[in-house]
Amino acid sequence: MKRKREVSRRKFVGGMLRGALVAAAAPTFIPLRVLAGENTPSKRIQLGHIGVGGQGTNDMRNFLAVDGAASVAICDPFRQRRENAARFVQEAQGLEPKLYNDFRDLLADKNIDAVVIATPDHWHVPIGLEAVRAGKDVYIEKPLGHSLEQNRAMLQACQEHKRIFQYGTQQRAQELLKRGVELVLNGYIGELQRLEVWAPAGQGGGSLDEIPVPEGLDYDLYIGPAPMKPCSKDRITSNGSWYCSDYALGFIAGWGAHPLDIAIWGMDSDTKGPISFRGTGEFPTPNALFDTCATWDVEVNFHDGVPMRFMSADHAAPIVKKYRDDNQSDGTTFFGSKGWVSLSRNGVAASNPDWLKLRQCEGNRRVLYHNHYYQSFVDSVRERSPSVAPIEDALRSDAISHLSLMAIKSGSEVVWDPKEYKITSPKELNGQMRCPVRGDWKQS
Repeated sequence: MKRKREVSRRKFVGGMLRGALVAAAAPTFIPLRVLAGENTPSKRIQLGHIGVGGQGTNDMRNFLAVDGAASVAICDPFRQRRENAARFVQEAQGLEPKLYNDFRDLLADKNIDAVVIATPDHWHVPIGLEAVRAGKDVYIEKPLGHSLEQNRAMLQACQEHKRIFQYGTQQRAQELLKRGVELVLNGYIGELQRLEVWAPAGQGGGSLDEIPVPEGLDYDLYIGPAPMKPCSKDRITSNGSWYCSDYALGFIAGWGAHPLDIAIWGMDSDTKGPISFRGTGEFPTPNALFDTCATWDVEVNFHDGVPMRFMSADHAAPIVKKYRDDNQSDGTTFFGSKGWVSLSRNGVAASNPDWLKLRQCEGNRRVLYHNHYYQSFVDSVRERSPSVAPIEDALRSDAISHLSLMAIKSGSEVVWDPKEYKITSPKELNGQMRCPVRGDWKQS
């Protein structure tokens, strides 16, 4: 598939903005014998998959459809997961991948070019750092880090080691969202006046009752840098990795990453000066396993006076239904002096529906785009070309989630300086830019 390189003139932290939206293509499995044939690209990218639970398996299936790549290694502390994934890979591409319990052993293989990291959230950056230091390019699922300090470390490591990074914000593969962002960038809505961003609410509950560690699970490695707690039936599930504060910020980041990514794509106010945050949220079961913020309503003000309201879907529903009647569980709406454009992965809307019929709007501001998200990463690795979802954009959108949560927990206005990468008020919150790390994992 041909890459369309349409580069925006906007500048952002770390250089020229490399944002992009992409339209999903249906997977088609390509056997190894085809990849090894006469039409093989000059370099077949060797991929390692770290974390093959639900999202990791979905990513693996999509990468198996990519031309010019082979999935040669699989790592997961759940033995059954890695073995099941290996059987699928072997059937799909005719290649038996190497299996690893510990990601460090996989990263020691110098034949692996890049890794796909789809672990519980708290492992995203520690493994990502080890990977880029080992010379691997990285595809990392959202959200980014468990702390703002981790995020900055990931940015610095990618830049220092000159590694390709692609964020798991797959909605950049939807062509209609690309068009919507370019409508905003080229002034169809006029001067940007405000934004509304919303994401699905989290959930409470979750058992803390101890159970024996399941056979085949390396529990110590699964917990890794997080505090060691007794194993429970919910702790080792996806919900545990999404809604427990030992491992995640909750859906304010875990799903908020998607609509916030679209906001970052369509505006760059967050790079130019102080940003303030003030908001409220609910923690419905603070004494249960799922103790993260489940619902939220945060007012964000950028340096140029453009406000953004960042909400969980329950707060957003009565607001959004005034201009959209299709009940989107997440979305990003740009309001301007001449109209509005509202974008989500399940549908788009605009004050002028004819805008959305334009295959290409007038104006010269364009975003980097590829219509196959996974092919895009492999192409970037091979060509050493910019990623459609670079580390700089991941850093920017993830910071909004972290700072929103800090404002909720502190009950005060939080002011952020993106240039200095620090909180200017209340200054004592700078101590919360890092999270505790257990034992020997501090070296990561």
